[in-house]
Amino acid sequence: MNWRNLYTLPVIISVGLHLILVLVITIGWESTIDPTPRVFKPNVVQAQLVELKAKDTAEPVQKKTNVIDLTKKRELDQQKAAAAKKAKEEAARKARVEREKKAKAEAERKRKLEEQRQAEAEAKRRAEKAAQEKAERERQERIAQERLDEALRKEEQQHQAELAEAQSQSYVNMIASRIEQNWSRPPSARRGMQVELLIQLVPTGQVVNVTVTKSSGNAAFDRSAEQAVRRIDRFSELKNMPPELFEQNFRQLRLVFNPKDLRL
Repeated sequence: MNWRNLYTLPVIISVGLHLILVLVITIGWESTIDPTPRVFKPNVVQAQLVELKAKDTAEPVQKKTNVIDLTKKRELDQQKAAAAKKAKEEAARKARVEREKKAKAEAERKRKLEEQRQAEAEAKRRAEKAAQEKAERERQERIAQERLDEALRKEEQQHQAELAEAQSQSYVNMIASRIEQNWSRPPSARRGMQVELLIQLVPTGQVVNVTVTKSSGNAAFDRSAEQAVRRIDRFSELKNMPPELFEQNFRQLRLVFNPKDLRL
């Protein structure tokens, strides 16, 4: 809007009116000098037209100015709305980006936690498996060792039993030899005769008692074997025998007397 034109137009109009007034006064003075009437066209109408033109000119300018202001206001409003929309969209975009960033960070955190949990679970499973395998190996080794110890124990027991048996047999052979040396053969004795004797002894080798537990069928033969034991009275060799061996085999000795030199 041209504000200079708005101020200039009233000034022009005012100046024109003053000129017209001066002209009227001047003509009036002239009429007093020359009474002859003269016809002239007053310029007042023209001034009035100038005023009307000025008004007509001013009003369209004012209207045009109002239209321009409304248009610019609308444009400004549209620009503000567009700027606000753009700012809102930018804020929404930033919020979306921030949410996506947070969601991604949370997903990454959960992924790492899950990987850590799985790694810990796998380590625990492996440790438990290793512990179970170790326990199983130790159990198998313990069983193997126990079996080995049992086998060695049994072998030792068997060895001791065999040794004791051998020792016992050697003592039995010694006793049988001593009995046979002190035996007097009865006339009725024949090859193949044997009698089972129960000899009760003490650790010193002393004979406490002797009885026939299984007869040969020949009373003279049975009696001769019993008398041979009684004549010996003591088997002094037994006093050097280990006590366990004596208690197991010689406290009560069952002896089958079967002389080898018997003839028909």
